[in-house]
Amino acid sequence: MAGVDILAKYGIKEVADVVFYELNKLGKPAFPVLYLDTLKVSTIEQTAESSDARGGKGNAALISWDYGKEINVTLEDALFSAKSMAIMFGNGKVNPYEGENAYIMKTESFIATAAVESVTNGTAPTGDFGWDKYFTAPDGKRYEKKNPKFYKADAAFKANSDTELDNPVSAIEKDGHYFCTYDLKVNGAVIEVSADSFPGTYYVTGDTYARSEASGTDEFFQFIIPKAKVQSENTITLEAEGDPSVFNMSLKVLRPADGKMMKLVKYELADAATISESSKAYRDIDHNHVLITNNMDSLSQG
Repeated sequence: MAGVDILAKYGIKEVADVVFYELNKLGKPAFPVLYLDTLKVSTIEQTAESSDARGGKGNAALISWDYGKEINVTLEDALFSAKSMAIMFGNGKVNPYEGENAYIMKTESFIATAAVESVTNGTAPTGDFGWDKYFTAPDGKRYEKKNPKFYKADAAFKANSDTELDNPVSAIEKDGHYFCTYDLKVNGAVIEVSADSFPGTYYVTGDTYARSEASGTDEFFQFIIPKAKVQSENTITLEAEGDPSVFNMSLKVLRPADGKMMKLVKYELADAATISESSKAYRDIDHNHVLITNNMDSLSQG
C-alpha cells in the first residue's frame, strides 16, 4: 500500500459527474438510475451544532462538544431529463403517456370574423369564422382539435359568473372575443406527482479531478455517499429573459449502518491491463480509420 504524502496539495476547479444508484434490500448499490454529466455546480456542505462548558473569568469556553452533524449536497444542472424530473418531484418513475386516453387540453383565444348560428358542444363548427379546427405544430404538421368548446371571453371577467361562463356558447357572434378549449391526441411520457409520493434515497457517487500543486497534472477524485435522500423542495423557473433555467437538486446525507456518511477518494488507477498484439493492431487500424474518415470529411467540406 502506497503511503500518503501529507504535504501534497491539490486544487479542484471542475464540476463532478454524478451517478445515482438504486439501493437494494441490503442498502448496497444495485444499478444506476440517473447519470448527471451536465452539472454547472456541485456543492458539499457539512454543518454541526456544538455545546460548550463555560466558566471562570470572562465565562470563556472550557470544553466543547460537537453533535448533530449534517451533510448536504446541492446539484445545479444546466439540463434536465425525464428521469431527473421524476426523481426530484415524484417517486422516480417515468411512465408512457399514450393510447386512447392520452390527451392534453389547450386553450386559445380568437375574434370571430363571421357569425355562426349554431354551435354544438364538442364538435368543430363548419365555415370560416376566424378559428382553425387544426393545430399547426412548429414543423408544419397539422393535427385535429378534438372536443372543441367555445366560451365568451368577456364572461370570464364577471365576478359572479352565470351560465355564460360555466357552459359553452351555442352560437358565435361576429367580432365577438372567444376562448376555445380543445384536446390534442399525444404520445409521450408522464411523471405523476402524487400527494403521498416523495423523492427516494440513493447511493450517489461523483467523479471529478484534483490538480496537483507540485506536478500540475490532474488526478482522479471521487466522493461516495452511501445513503443520500433527495429533498422534496424543488423549483422550476420559467422566464423569457435572463439566463436559461437551471435545475437544482438537494440531497441530505443520511447515516448508513456503518456510520460512514461520506468518503472522499483521491486515487490512481491500479493493475493496468496488458494489451495483446492483436488488440494493439486492431486499435491501430481503428485509429487509422478515424484519421481517414476525418480527412475525407475535411475534403468534402472543402
